[in-house]
Amino acid sequence: MAITQVDYLLLGGGLASATAAETLRHEGAKGKILILSEESISPYYRPFLSKEYLVQEQDPSKLQIFPEKFYAEQDILLALNTTAVTLNASGKFIVTNTGQVIGYDKLLIATGAKPKPLRIPGWERAGVFWLRRRSEGEAIRRAAAKAKTAVVMGGSFLGMEIAMSLHHLGLKVTVVERGDKVLTHLESAQLSAYFRAFAESKGLTFHFYDEVVSIEGDEHVQSVVTREGRTIPAEMVIASIGVDPATSFLRGTDIALENGRVLVNEFMATNVPGIYSAGDVTTFYDPVFRSKRHIEHADNAMRQGRIAARNMLGKRQRYEQVSYFFCEVGELSFSALGVSEEADEWIERGSLDARSYSLFYLRNGVVQGYFSMGRPASETRTAEGLIRYRVNVADRKERIADASVALDDIPTQNVFVLQGGGALGAFETGVIKGLEEHGIYPDIVAGVSIGAINGAVIAGNPKDPTRALEAFWKDLTVDAPRLLPDDARRTAVSLQILAFGVPSFFRPRWLPPVYDPMTLPFNWTSYYDTSPMKSLLRKYVDFSALKDSPVRLLVSAVNVNTAELEIFDSYVDDMTPDHILASGSLPPSFPWTEIDGKAYWDGGIISNSPLDIVLDRCGPDGKRVYAVDLFASSKPLPQNMMEVRSRLSEIIYSERVRNDIRIREVVSAYRGLIEHVLSHVEEETAARIRQRPYYIQLMGDGAPMKIIRFLRVGTPGEPSSRDYDFSDMGIRANQKEGYELVIRTLQELRQQEEGDEIPVSIAAK
Repeated sequence: MAITQVDYLLLGGGLASATAAETLRHEGAKGKILILSEESISPYYRPFLSKEYLVQEQDPSKLQIFPEKFYAEQDILLALNTTAVTLNASGKFIVTNTGQVIGYDKLLIATGAKPKPLRIPGWERAGVFWLRRRSEGEAIRRAAAKAKTAVVMGGSFLGMEIAMSLHHLGLKVTVVERGDKVLTHLESAQLSAYFRAFAESKGLTFHFYDEVVSIEGDEHVQSVVTREGRTIPAEMVIASIGVDPATSFLRGTDIALENGRVLVNEFMATNVPGIYSAGDVTTFYDPVFRSKRHIEHADNAMRQGRIAARNMLGKRQRYEQVSYFFCEVGELSFSALGVSEEADEWIERGSLDARSYSLFYLRNGVVQGYFSMGRPASETRTAEGLIRYRVNVADRKERIADASVALDDIPTQNVFVLQGGGALGAFETGVIKGLEEHGIYPDIVAGVSIGAINGAVIAGNPKDPTRALEAFWKDLTVDAPRLLPDDARRTAVSLQILAFGVPSFFRPRWLPPVYDPMTLPFNWTSYYDTSPMKSLLRKYVDFSALKDSPVRLLVSAVNVNTAELEIFDSYVDDMTPDHILASGSLPPSFPWTEIDGKAYWDGGIISNSPLDIVLDRCGPDGKRVYAVDLFASSKPLPQNMMEVRSRLSEIIYSERVRNDIRIREVVSAYRGLIEHVLSHVEEETAARIRQRPYYIQLMGDGAPMKIIRFLRVGTPGEPSSRDYDFSDMGIRANQKEGYELVIRTLQELRQQEEGDEIPVSIAAK
């Protein structure tokens, strides 16, 4: 292979590398992408090796993640039967087992893990197997065709799957387990006993508190001897005793390891710039559980591969997903989510005997784990949201335990969505005041333009947002002439602002000291300077504390060079006043704002309602969204150019909403087609498919997102200058209008919901 330099080098031939390569291309990566794999075929699904692939000989292509032609079509290079033996992180190159030197710009380490070696007498005899690769699965199947007895070392998820598959092939199977139960990671004696009883009913034998200490026979295994002195006949021995990370080639490098695994942060980034890692080989920081974790699940590898790829492209996305694990013990299929360890309370739902059962794992009233067998995908997705957002369900335990009652009314997070609209941002202040009086505080606030500025003040003052917002807007106001009629007053203030700006917000470039005499007007890129707003934001927001705020702040801005909408996230980025001003840098009045050498304009250029950035970063499930609409969708014909421009923005936003509805219709039709296909599949097979993470995530809605909109209608005949009327009278009027709308809307909703503590919805997903 002649390649000596690539842009993206992906080490490992599994799910993490394959999905990373796909994501890189789909999200616009240019240049060469190369996957190095020790396998002889393109990346494939390893979880199927212990399931149907072990039971029945199949075309290996059915295992493949993508068909062979995918890599050619996407211009993704594959180097098979190739591994990295040396990494030079400072020189940014690797040396392969074939002696080739390959340089890279960005590197992903997704080399996975290898089975732990057996260190007992007789381990080298024929008939001893591990199962990690396709070739090993095929070898086990060939050997099983000639054998009658087998011993499986380990009663873990993989061990149980292998044992049941060998039983299906007609072997007498014995499982030897060092602990006192099977499937110990489920952390449930009841579930372990259930699956053990099921397996024993099929003919499997279990020996607990024991382990194999030697493998006997001539050249081929004939039996095993255990620590307890048992001699168990066995023509096959399959070791399922754990794995070691495949990181030997990293020894001596600067890459931080922990227990042999690559240590990464929530962005899948190592301590070495430009090097990322994903999948089984990692120990990563999990923001959901706020701790370092290691997960050896296929779904985890796939998701981490995607996140790593996006961050290789500079997207700055955290891995804040709930881990899924899917397992098949014979015809019993189940999924496990989150963390089952250290639970102090459990809630059962449904019936094990009916094979429709779920178990919620709680700690201090907060859902942290979930087990599901035969339960609807929507319930599993709801549980995922409860785990992800650490929802306390102490007052809903009876409801959860009742399998006949849907769980989609349990809220996970409150979201405030704040639009841009200049001086109309004062209307949002009134809305916040009304919500606060009803005890409604945000977990997330998403804003654009003036909404981003308001959002920053809210996130910076989570316990008392109204007080801070009202003080902030008082500093923004411009005194208006008292004796003039309203129309004349608005005109006077508008002219004053056009000529002299808003002292605490922006200043004209034609006035000293802002005016730069070296820059002539025809070289200006804006009419006003917004540096006064930086000082005002610092007065009300401690930006160094935003990452620890209980309120997550999301703001959007448009990259001037690429025309892409980018998201700034207070839980990800080290936010500064510049990040907030970038979201409000509306041309041509305001200049672009530079951050890390990139220029940004107002995010409202693309979308003035930032609900989409919440869905992108935090997902929709179970959220209660309180959205402020500053511009009504139905309006009379505009009467001047200012009104024409304003009306254009409103129509564009309305079209985005209609397009979203059409997308939902397509998704609904797609789901209907999948269910129609499954209705023609054998029920046992269909039941297995419905437990797989792919099915659950694509077909399950989870708890619906419920939206309450506060629509500013305005007054008949109001002037187009309403969004830059920063007069004290205009600000107070906007605040009063927003407050009164919230009070009126929430009262109406409470009456509709017959006294619910929190309003439920007036528009649903």
